[in-house]
Amino acid sequence: MERIKQCAQHFHVLADPIRLQILLLLKEREMCVGDLAEALGVNQPTVSYHLKRLYRAGLVGRRAENTWNYYSLCADLRSWVNEEMDHLLKVERRA
Repeated sequence: MERIKQCAQHFHVLADPIRLQILLLLKEREMCVGDLAEALGVNQPTVSYHLKRLYRAGLVGRRAENTWNYYSLCADLRSWVNEEMDHLLKVERRA
C-alpha cells in the first residue's frame, strides 16, 4: 500500500496545470523564476512553490548563478511516467 501511495503522490505532481505549463516551458529552455512567472502570468511565490514540487519529484534541475537560480528539465517525462507505471504495476495485489 505504501508504494501505491508513493506513486499517487508522484503522479499528483503532474496533475496541476501550472506545473504542466512549467514543464512545457522548461522543455524549450532554461528559465529563472521571474521569467517563468511572466510567461505564466502568475506571481513569483506561486512559481517557486510549483518548482519546489517538481524539483523534489526529480523532474527539474536547478543551477545557481550569482543570486539567480535557473531551472531546466532534467528528466525525460515519458521515461519518468513509464518508470512510475512500472513500479505501480509491480505492486502485489492484496486480497
